[in-house]
Amino acid sequence: MRRTLITIPLLFAVIFSCTGVSTGHAQSAGSIQIQNLSYPTQHVSTRTAPVSFDATFSSVAKGDILYAEIWDFDLGQFASGIVSGSSETCISLPRPTSLCGWKLNQTSGNEHVTFQLQISTHARVYDLGAIIGLSNSTGYLIPNSELTQRFSITGGTTLTLSITIQDNISVTIDGKQQPPGSISLNVTPGFHTISVPNMTSIDNSTRLVFGGWTDASMQTNRTDDLEGDTTLAAEYIKEYKLTLISPVNATGAGWYYEGSNAQISVPTENSPGLLGLLGAKMVFEGWYENGQLKTTSNDTSLQMNSPHTWTADWRTDYTNPIAIIIVLVATLSAIFVILNKRKHAHKKRRRK
Repeated sequence: MRRTLITIPLLFAVIFSCTGVSTGHAQSAGSIQIQNLSYPTQHVSTRTAPVSFDATFSSVAKGDILYAEIWDFDLGQFASGIVSGSSETCISLPRPTSLCGWKLNQTSGNEHVTFQLQISTHARVYDLGAIIGLSNSTGYLIPNSELTQRFSITGGTTLTLSITIQDNISVTIDGKQQPPGSISLNVTPGFHTISVPNMTSIDNSTRLVFGGWTDASMQTNRTDDLEGDTTLAAEYIKEYKLTLISPVNATGAGWYYEGSNAQISVPTENSPGLLGLLGAKMVFEGWYENGQLKTTSNDTSLQMNSPHTWTADWRTDYTNPIAIIIVLVATLSAIFVILNKRKHAHKKRRRK
């Protein structure tokens, strides 16, 4: 930084020499001070930040050059901006603009300088320095004449980020979870991460499932480069649970989008145990909900506009095992009769 500053007074010396003002004199041993430094202490949301201070000097030689500047320590360069001076109008250079100089016509006095610093759209803390110094008319810094007073400005434009979402769902912005429901907050321009849950339960049988953003994005975790006020809306689809209670396996239970149709079916199966081996069958009688019969069909559909719990009613058909038992009993009875007749016939032959 100092090598750059050595050349700046020299540039002023060239400008002043072109005006016809005499520049020959002995080196001064005067003193200077920075007073009444004023700058924004709150966040700057506009594109400019006003900074001003007084540069007082005493015991200097006429013809010395007094310069004032704002230096950006983070970037290692002059801060960007526009400068003006009073009571004497300062001579500023086209570049950088945050530099001002005066050709002193008196040995003591005060100069006031005002800077309108340019603040970038991306917020950051600016580590700055108000600097004043003296050089002789030939452009060489006077030893130990430079003063620096450091200060910082938090600046950067803010914008409004609005998220529209259901009342019971919370959105997370840059890792910070927001209160449930739609939000609107101020953020700085640049990249921001916006996250919403893929699914949120309302109760055991109702839930909300992420269906996408209104800008066509399907990502629940998205990163956007925001450069202006932005409104996003997350769409959620309500789902209802269908519960089927049946001793025979039924198909169709699960979660369904609101308004969609659930297809429910149950097979006809043999009764468990020995009777099932003999052909006893489970016969479907109907589906019931809250004690009311909904349908007697074993293959039906249901529009899911609310949660449902259906219970299947079954009876056992013993027709086949009864028929088998009757045939078996009749067969055994006939065999018994035949065997009994043969036994009596054999006894009669033995008596003869």
